[in-house]
Order: sequence, then C-alpha cells, then structure tokens
Amino acid sequence: MSAPSAGKAEDRPVSTRVPPAEVLLDAAADYLDLELRPSLDGYHAFQLRVCVNVLRLVARELRLGPAADARAHASLAALLGERAAAEAQADALATDDALRAEIASGRLPLDSPALLAYLRDGLRDALAINNPRWVQPGGDTGG
Repeated sequence: MSAPSAGKAEDRPVSTRVPPAEVLLDAAADYLDLELRPSLDGYHAFQLRVCVNVLRLVARELRLGPAADARAHASLAALLGERAAAEAQADALATDDALRAEIASGRLPLDSPALLAYLRDGLRDALAINNPRWVQPGGDTGG
C-alpha cells in the first residue's frame, strides 16, 4: 500500500484538509493572546505580544498580500507600460529605479494623478498589512 500523496489541499479528501494558513495563524495568535498572555508578566508577556503581532502580520500578508500585489502591478503598468512594469515587478529595486527614471526624465511629473494614486494605494495596502490601525476607517490614509 502506498503512502498518501501530499498534493494540493483541494485534491485531498475533505477529512484530511488543513485549514488555510491564515486561519491557523489567527487561531495560534488568539490562543497565545487570550489564553496564555494573562498568565505571564514582564519580559515573557512582552515577548509573547511580539509573537502574537508577528503571527497576525503574517496572517494579514497571506490574506491581503496577493490582492495588494495585483493592484500595485496594475497601477505600475498604468504608469510605466505593461512591459516595463513586468520587468520592474520582478525586483522591488528595479521598480524604484524605473519610477525614479521616469520622474527624473520629466515623463512622469510629480503631481501626476496616476503617480499619486500609485503611492497612496501602495501605502494604504502596506499599512493594512503592517498596522491596520494606521489606516483610517473607509480605507483612506488621509492623503
């Protein structure tokens, strides 16, 4: 008898599927925060808070990151053109360099609505993942 294959979760029988990673991370964070933290104090309570925050951040990245990346790529394509955006997207530094070159050449003015939208939306998406309390209700970063 052969061992069951690992495969993708949706290919396995329902009884052997594991919840999505972000659900598991949220459950671990909730347990640590709600059950374990009250029993700790001082240094260990602080370190536990750090761990809970990391777990929650990774869960948000898994939940929100793909859509944020897709929005960033679409905005970048509007700014630089699809080919340049695809090349720049592979490397964050290349993205910065491409934007910098467009701005420095004057082809992309600093007051361009598309540039401002790209920067504002990227900041909002980053804050939603890194510290959602910094994003105002309604999704506006105040800009």
